[in-house]
Amino acid sequence: CDGNLPSCAACASVYGTECVYDPNSDHRRKGVYKKDIDNLKTRNTTLQTLIQGILNYPENEVYNLVRQIRTCENLEDVAEEILARDAVLGDDSDQNDTKPIESTSATAAKIEKELSGKMGELRLENGTVRFLGGTSNLLYLDSEVRLNDERLTVAVDGAQREESVTSWTSVTSNKELIIHLLNMYFTWHYTYFATLSKSLFFRDFFHGKREDGSIQPEYCTPLLVNAMLALGCHFTSSPAARSDPNDPSTAGDHFFKEAKRLIVGNDEFEHPRLATVQALALMSVREAGCGREDKGWVYSGISFRMACDLGLNLSLTGGKGSSGLREQEIDARRITFWGCFLFDK
Repeated sequence: CDGNLPSCAACASVYGTECVYDPNSDHRRKGVYKKDIDNLKTRNTTLQTLIQGILNYPENEVYNLVRQIRTCENLEDVAEEILARDAVLGDDSDQNDTKPIESTSATAAKIEKELSGKMGELRLENGTVRFLGGTSNLLYLDSEVRLNDERLTVAVDGAQREESVTSWTSVTSNKELIIHLLNMYFTWHYTYFATLSKSLFFRDFFHGKREDGSIQPEYCTPLLVNAMLALGCHFTSSPAARSDPNDPSTAGDHFFKEAKRLIVGNDEFEHPRLATVQALALMSVREAGCGREDKGWVYSGISFRMACDLGLNLSLTGGKGSSGLREQEIDARRITFWGCFLFDK
């Protein structure tokens, strides 16, 4: 058919018959396709409405609905009744709901927080808190007993304090140098890039490193102290702050070398802890400051991933699953994660 009016060429010249155009007689017509699509959409909508009705109706009304579907002449009529019923129930619920619209976002945030808490938990392992995701089989193991913090309240006399200061590094036994370098770090670096709780650090620092094989303090480790000393060396002109007293470019190299040795010697990568995250972040800054940005990115990348492994990105304020952490400890975790964020920027 060439579509000529009033008669096409085929009917007028070849068949000699009356030309009648019927768009429904040929399923190759676009109009038929559109009509079939509309019918399928209507049928699909009707079926979805019926299924939702069966799923959402009260238990004592489902049987009557199924019987109505089986005995009806037109499923669309049943679907319209279901929609009308839902509209009435929706209007009633809107009238009875006295809560402001603004509470919706708060409710959603609360549900999200409760759900995230059920999908994982913080667990105390080897003296440090780690985050175990919802798919970890370690969730089904008994958690360890909370550490007794009475060990932190022991009085420290003058002699013990002097010994504790020098116990954190094997590079030097000069107490005055260690204190000076720490002061340089806290004065010129910590002020702008805080990565740790200063009070908790000094609390553990002045108790010294444990030499009897017992659990080490959580907020101060030899790795962290050497990383801090390596940074502090860059803010002083003291020859003792350099591995080569005559070469200023070697400032902090001896402490940094000791920090790298401790990472490998103590398998720090295999035992994530808060102080290790802090130390690796400081080492990344030091390497970047010395013009070795590629190595700095390596240290910072390990630090950030270890921070997530410890669950530092989780908010524990007023929530369950905080593993008995006190507000001061929660605040230390926040400070560390915020420091990682600043370093990443």
